[in-house]
Amino acid sequence: MRLPLAAACLVLGAGTATAAECDLGAIEKALSSTLGGLKMIEREVTDVQSTEGGAWNIYREKDGRVHTIIRIDGGESGMGERRLGIVGRKAYGIAVTRVDYMRHAFLEDQGPNATAARKTEYFYFCDGKLYLPPAAAAMFDIEAYAASGRDAQKAMILDKDVADFTKGLAR
Repeated sequence: MRLPLAAACLVLGAGTATAAECDLGAIEKALSSTLGGLKMIEREVTDVQSTEGGAWNIYREKDGRVHTIIRIDGGESGMGERRLGIVGRKAYGIAVTRVDYMRHAFLEDQGPNATAARKTEYFYFCDGKLYLPPAAAAMFDIEAYAASGRDAQKAMILDKDVADFTKGLAR
């Protein structure tokens, strides 16, 4: 019984970063750092996901290095936000947030509006590979998380709108 479990862990871990080479703390810090004092460039999203449109906010250090990229997709019932926090060429994280409103944004006569729910999922990448904990230690559906991580990486690292800023990042 141990052999199939070990083989499954090897297969699942083949495309992931290991804990020894992945500084999750540094990546988490990059994802939560403040953006004050950074130069911001704004671009429109070309693959619009809603009638409200979307925007890319690219934050750069004084020396020109990219610090953070945020994609915001507006909507009538909520909004989505993806944030790429960069530690270096080989280490970065992506936070994917979904915000749901209490009511439809354009129903002005239905009372005040506010946020009803906010959910954020965090992904950590080292050397271009998604960090996954050992399967036996994971507190979530590791296969679904891995699929969501690949989608987040594709959306934030490979999107043509920001490819000129992300081309040096490990994939």
